[in-house]
Amino acid sequence: MAVVVDYNNEPSLVSALSGQDFLIITLSVTAAPDAHSRLVKAAAKAGVPYIMPNAYGLNFYDSESIRRDIPVTQYAYDNIAEVKQLGLKCIALVVGFWYEYSLTTTENMFGFDLKNRKVTMFDDGRKAIPTSTWAQCGRAVAALLSMKKFPDDESDKSVALSRFHDRPAFVSSFNVSQRDILNSVERVTGTDDVDWEIKYQPAKVRYEEGGKELAESNAMGFYKIMFSRVFYATGDADFESDNQLLGLVEDDLDEATANAMDIMNET
Repeated sequence: MAVVVDYNNEPSLVSALSGQDFLIITLSVTAAPDAHSRLVKAAAKAGVPYIMPNAYGLNFYDSESIRRDIPVTQYAYDNIAEVKQLGLKCIALVVGFWYEYSLTTTENMFGFDLKNRKVTMFDDGRKAIPTSTWAQCGRAVAALLSMKKFPDDESDKSVALSRFHDRPAFVSSFNVSQRDILNSVERVTGTDDVDWEIKYQPAKVRYEEGGKELAESNAMGFYKIMFSRVFYATGDADFESDNQLLGLVEDDLDEATANAMDIMNET
């Protein structure tokens, strides 16, 4: 059921959230800077006990360098801090990059221009990172919402939502490198390396290039910064998934690639 609210009217937000047990916040990067804070404060006044903040994607929790090099992650980090400061239970979800979106939207993400069969590999293209399909993200949310809130007693070893009160739930479909992705695309399309224009660029050079573009008001620079930084060989945005705790299995890479290309061709 859709509820029409006025984001500039806190009582309107509080009324809409009253009686709810769990608020999942998903906001565009173009949303008003204080939109998240307004929702969290209204949820606190409405008595919503659990919030999944708008802090998906990268693992910025344990890396100050990631939060420094990708400033938007510090904003997400602050979103989580505010939820906790207001005394609410924060159930954060980290899924890596969205696979379908990152592969097909622009070459400034995973480096692929699928329609023109071009790819830019960062460094040697063999740094693997965790990434998730949209379906896996949905399954993760469903798994979390299906859990009991707390263990029954001290002897209860089953997974409860309380396990994720103080740390994120880490989820992925698979760990893949750009080379893995290209191999998958080639299998799905029946092509080979000779059919592709393959270039190589140092990840740090690409990061710096993105910074210059962003400074010149080219929004694509934002994506270059974020994606190239995560592919650094340092691996400081990597994580071990909680798939087993959540009852999730890895997705099939070729199926995910085929689905991504179907979505691209339909739009």
